Amino acid sequence: MKLLLNYILLAGIAIGLGFLIGKGTHLMKITGVVGYIAAGIILGPDVLGVIHLSSVETETITNIALGFVAFIIGGELTFSILRKMGKSIIAIIIGESLGAFFIVFIGVYLLTNNITLSIIFAAMAPASAPAGTVAVLHEYKAKGKLTNAILAVVGFDDGFAILIYAFSIAIVGVVVSGVFSVSNVLFTPLTDIGISLLIGGMVGLIFALVFKRLIEREEIIALSLTAILITAGLSVFLDVSLILACMTMGLVIVNLYPQDNKPVFEHIKSISLPVYILFFVIAGVNLHIGLLASIGAIGLVYIICRTFGLISGSYISALASKADPVIRNNLGFGILSQAGVAIGLSLIASNKVTELGHPELGSIIVTTVAATTVVFEIIGPLSARFAIMRSGEAQIK
Repeated sequence: MKLLLNYILLAGIAIGLGFLIGKGTHLMKITGVVGYIAAGIILGPDVLGVIHLSSVETETITNIALGFVAFIIGGELTFSILRKMGKSIIAIIIGESLGAFFIVFIGVYLLTNNITLSIIFAAMAPASAPAGTVAVLHEYKAKGKLTNAILAVVGFDDGFAILIYAFSIAIVGVVVSGVFSVSNVLFTPLTDIGISLLIGGMVGLIFALVFKRLIEREEIIALSLTAILITAGLSVFLDVSLILACMTMGLVIVNLYPQDNKPVFEHIKSISLPVYILFFVIAGVNLHIGLLASIGAIGLVYIICRTFGLISGSYISALASKADPVIRNNLGFGILSQAGVAIGLSLIASNKVTELGHPELGSIIVTTVAATTVVFEIIGPLSARFAIMRSGEAQIK
C-alpha cells in the first residue's frame, strides 16, 4: 500500500524501467518511445498494477510534458527556416488535415451510413500528438528539411485541427437539432486560438528579453521551466490550446534574439529525456491493451482512412506546392501519432451527441477513439522513425 502512495519511488521506477526498456528497443532498431510505452503498460493496471493515477495526476504530468515538447518545437521554427519552407508548409498543413478529414468521413459514412458519426470521426482525424514524433526526432538527433517540416506541421496543425473540430461539431449540432449558431461555428474556435497565440506571444516577449541577458546554464534552465509552466498553466486555466501557446512562446523567444537565445533550447533539450520517458510511461499506464478487442469495424476503418488521408493529403499538397521531394515523399509518415488530444475531443463530442439525445453514439465514439489511440501511439513513433531513416536525416543509425 505504501508503494502505491510513494510517488517519488514510483517516478524513479518509471523513469529507470522506461530508460532500460527504451534502450533495449532502440538497440533492436525500434524507437525507444515504444519501449517507454511498454514500460508503462507493464507498470500499469493491465499487468503489474504498480502505478495507479487519478485523472488529475495524469493530466498534470501530460500537460507539463506537452508544454516542454511544444516549447522545443517553437525553438526550432526560426523565421529563416519558415521562409525557406515558404507557402508549401501552409499548403501541407491544410492538405494533410483536410485529407484526413475527408477520407475518414467517406470511409465511416460508407460503413455506417450515419452522417453524424462520419462528421465526428472525420473531425478528430486531423488532431496529432507531437510528443511521440518530437521524442523520436530527439532520439535520433534528426536534422534537415524533413525534420524542420515535420516540426512545423505537428506544431501548427494543432490550431487548424481545433478549427476543423469546432466547425464540425457545430455542423453536427445543426444536423441533429436544426439550430444554427454563428458563435459556436466561428467565434468560439477563433477566440480560443487567438488567446493561445496571445498568451504565448506575451510570455515569449517577456522571457526573450530576460534570456538575452543570461549566460549561466542553470539559470537558463530554471527560467525556461518557469516560462513553460506559466504558459501551460495559463492555457489550462483559460481552457485554450496549451500546445499552440507554448509553441508560440518558443517561436517568439528564438526569433526575437536568434543568436542570444538559441542556447536556451539546447539547454532545455539536454534535460528533456526524463520528461519524455515519464510522459510515455504514463501514456502506457493509460493505454489499456484490452481495448484493442473493442476496436471493431469503425475503428479499423478510422485507422486505415486516417493513415491514408494524412499520407496522401501531405503528398498531394507538397506536390502541388512544389515542396522538396524529401518532404513530399516522407512527411506523411512522420505525423501519424494521435493520443490525448483526440481522446479529449472524443469526450466533448460524446457529451454533445448525448445532449442531443443520442447517448449510444457517444459510447461508440469514446470507446473507438480510445482503442485506436493504442494503435496510433505505437505505430506513430515507428512510422516517424521510418520517415527520418528513409530521408537520411537520422544522425544515429
